[in-house]
Amino acid sequence: MSAGIRLIDKPVGFTSFQIVNIFKRHYRKVGHAGTLDPFASGLLIVLIGSATKDFLSYQKCNKEYIGEMVLGMVTDSYDIAGQILKERWNGNREGYTLDDLNQIASSFVGEIEQVPPIFSAIKQDGVKLYELSRQGIVVQPKKRKVMIVSFTITAVEYPILHFHALVGTGVYVRSLVFEYGNRLGCGATLISLRRTKIGDDSVRTAQKIGEI
Repeated sequence: MSAGIRLIDKPVGFTSFQIVNIFKRHYRKVGHAGTLDPFASGLLIVLIGSATKDFLSYQKCNKEYIGEMVLGMVTDSYDIAGQILKERWNGNREGYTLDDLNQIASSFVGEIEQVPPIFSAIKQDGVKLYELSRQGIVVQPKKRKVMIVSFTITAVEYPILHFHALVGTGVYVRSLVFEYGNRLGCGATLISLRRTKIGDDSVRTAQKIGEI
């Protein structure tokens, strides 16, 4: 591993910027290769000094995630940190086998059009969507073409589904879960997320925050 690159296993509750700021106490130039939401954990790649120029190459890498979603709940942010908009269960729990759930999940694989969450860092007229949403301004995020390499439901503990996803650049897993819940007809919300790989780099070789 290059002296300018640090693989960090970000814990739940920390922002990516808080991790980066730890390094900024010791290095003048510090960046990262993609943020993680505070409620998410897993691989965060910190770039130091001349390694910050590698940002764009990391942006092109596929990212691997494992996570959990709860069926029958929808929030405004598409994750458990948001405000609950509705709680319902219109589907037949006994009617969906693991094969059924994966058949529906497979329909998302490939290039799809995805609508980002209104609470995201994407900019509209130069302002981040989450800043507009927090001001009570109604925003209409534009659809974007993204690549879903694989999306698999790995275990079922109704109303919780466990999943694995390998996705290309620009994908919001929160939106993927939201759209999957809509396809089931009951809604779904992301309740846990862990990034396990970025390209060939794995969280298994990352440092814990206490080791930094």
